[in-house]
Amino acid sequence: MNTIKKQTKILLLIFISLITITGAKADEGFWLPQLLKGEKYKDMKKAGLKISPEEIYSVNKACLKDAIISLSYDESAFSPFASASFVSTNGLVITNFHCVLSYLERISNVNRNFIKYGYWSTKQEEETPLFNLQANQLVRMVDVTEQLTTGIDTIAPTKRTAEINKRTAKLVKELSEHNRYEAKVYAMFGNTQYIAAIVKSFSDVRLVAAPPIAIGKFGGDDDNWRWPRQTGDFALLRVYTNKNNEPAKYSKENIPYKAPYALSISSKGVKEGDFTMVYGFPAQTRQYIPSFSLEKIIFNDTKAKAEIAEAKLRIYREAISKNDTLKIRYTPRVSSIENVYLKYKGQIDGVRETQLIQTKQKQEEAFQQWAESSPERKAKYGYLLQNMKSVYEHLTEYNYVDVYFTDVALSGSSIIPFAGKFEKLMAMYRRKKVNQKAAEGEVKRLLPLADDFFNNWDNETERKLFGNLLGYFKKNVPTKFFSSELDSVVKKYGDNMELYSQDAFSKSILTNKDSLVSFLKNISIANIDKMANDPLYKISLGFYFIETEKIIREKGFLQEKNGELFSQYLQGIYEMNKNKTFAPDANKTLRVSYGKVAGCKPEDGLSYNYFATLDGAISKYLQNQNNPDYYVPVKLKKLYDNKDFGKYAENGVMHTCFMTNTHTTSGNSGSAVLNAKGELIGLNFDRIWQGLASDFSYSPDKARSIAVDIRYVLFLLEKYSPSTYVLKEMNIK
Repeated sequence: MNTIKKQTKILLLIFISLITITGAKADEGFWLPQLLKGEKYKDMKKAGLKISPEEIYSVNKACLKDAIISLSYDESAFSPFASASFVSTNGLVITNFHCVLSYLERISNVNRNFIKYGYWSTKQEEETPLFNLQANQLVRMVDVTEQLTTGIDTIAPTKRTAEINKRTAKLVKELSEHNRYEAKVYAMFGNTQYIAAIVKSFSDVRLVAAPPIAIGKFGGDDDNWRWPRQTGDFALLRVYTNKNNEPAKYSKENIPYKAPYALSISSKGVKEGDFTMVYGFPAQTRQYIPSFSLEKIIFNDTKAKAEIAEAKLRIYREAISKNDTLKIRYTPRVSSIENVYLKYKGQIDGVRETQLIQTKQKQEEAFQQWAESSPERKAKYGYLLQNMKSVYEHLTEYNYVDVYFTDVALSGSSIIPFAGKFEKLMAMYRRKKVNQKAAEGEVKRLLPLADDFFNNWDNETERKLFGNLLGYFKKNVPTKFFSSELDSVVKKYGDNMELYSQDAFSKSILTNKDSLVSFLKNISIANIDKMANDPLYKISLGFYFIETEKIIREKGFLQEKNGELFSQYLQGIYEMNKNKTFAPDANKTLRVSYGKVAGCKPEDGLSYNYFATLDGAISKYLQNQNNPDYYVPVKLKKLYDNKDFGKYAENGVMHTCFMTNTHTTSGNSGSAVLNAKGELIGLNFDRIWQGLASDFSYSPDKARSIAVDIRYVLFLLEKYSPSTYVLKEMNIK
């Protein structure tokens, strides 16, 4: 896996970001911060922005850009799962509670339940390392178009991509400065512009403070993607470095990072119509894909994902309802699955209700008319949409099947990815001559992984997941994508995957810690068949083989062909709309979006105020006292009863969250919500479900993002938590 990750870092990402025929609205789109100049900056100034472009992004002086970071797993700087921000120059970071929930699960146990009671350090020495968590800070973004494209027109079309990839690999190596940084190149605007991102990655990240789940995820699954919200969705981390202020692996000798810039915090509050700017790392939008692509994505792929997620939720919830000890283990997992399930449902409903496919069809008709209005354009673009549709028809099958491999075969039950971890060891013993030293090293690596795996293992729950989801796979995936092992299973068990799961789990050494540890400690050529013939290992290996041999390769070929056509389509759209402003789709790079604090009327007869309060949390608690998602901790209830809100209330009322019409998407969780002066006023953590189709087309009437009010965070830190020491290092205005 490490080799693959290293190779991935130097590959060129063919990033396709289509643009609208009508152009972007002032509050729509994810903008590259280094390009916020000219007309776009004027638009932002008109909307209320009061700072200069250089204060947003600069490579010559410390600015907002230096305070905004991404969170990822180790060695995956360019695949972040959340956004975060420095709120002190002493390495203190703020993000969402739900972004670190899985880490709270890892450091919790029966005697120290940090999910239930929260994690509150009282001094720096108590801050806890979160292994496999990485913080990534953008050093700069550079336009490298000239380096990659000079002289490219003289190269044969079939060799251009290979030449650009070759130049990209060389450039990435240079930009990395002997591994001091990590770099990646993104192709934008139909491969007409290339942007390199250079980042500094920190692997010593420690937990400082996190509220109990009753605060950090108040409302639970019931309130997810909904409004009003009373959720204190925040957590504090700290980045540590060596004594030279450079990234380093965890060590007790490390010191807090001296960050070049930290956000100022405004405790003034917000009002409807106030300018807002979200600064973070949005993951992915597909604002301008053609109608035929959108139709398949939503009503084939997304629909399948929603059904699979719903099946997983049923099994996890049943397990939790019957066994309280599983709550710690599965609550983060249920939360994550519920989150994506409601997101998929919102996207499906939103695309259907807004008739987005029909809208895109009209845009394509306009493009076709434009293309056919001159002989030159007809020769270049006249058959483009037709060719795109033809390729996508073939790609659709692979996309759909890949959903089942990704969400069911390879990650339905944790036993499958766990089984896959033993393939390297098995490969060592399949060689003619076994390297015993290397094999022993691999065993040493696997033993703690096994220990960690079984600490979070419930045999019956995982068995039900495995059997139930395998039934979905068998029902929906064409048999040509079955492995020989799955063919054998079907011949023996037919549709009875429940019986197969019982037999496989009872016979496998992968479901029994003692058996597996004994196998690893006594492994030899003589007993290697014990794993090779293990039913769960065999079916796992089959899934990985088919995914690699029959799906990834063919899908990759079709995606490359589709990408080339999309690039040409982009160039046509660009040519058709020369005077328009273009915002590329989100792709996990640093972006700015802007808008205003705003309520909305998302449905007929339904009206949302722009803010929510602690009064609402208490009301929900009193009306739902048998629902643990609406529990209010005793200390918080007491603070409320005494109206002990300190200086953070507004007219005696404690505001908890507010809404904006600022464009956000997944990956924006934890993003800083800034006011016109660039001061922190909130943390983005959710959207309303009625506007989720904005991942495909922004809807100004329904697209609303939800942020926890920074005043609520400050109130909780000062009045509720024991972690008051962190307030002294924040620049609170």
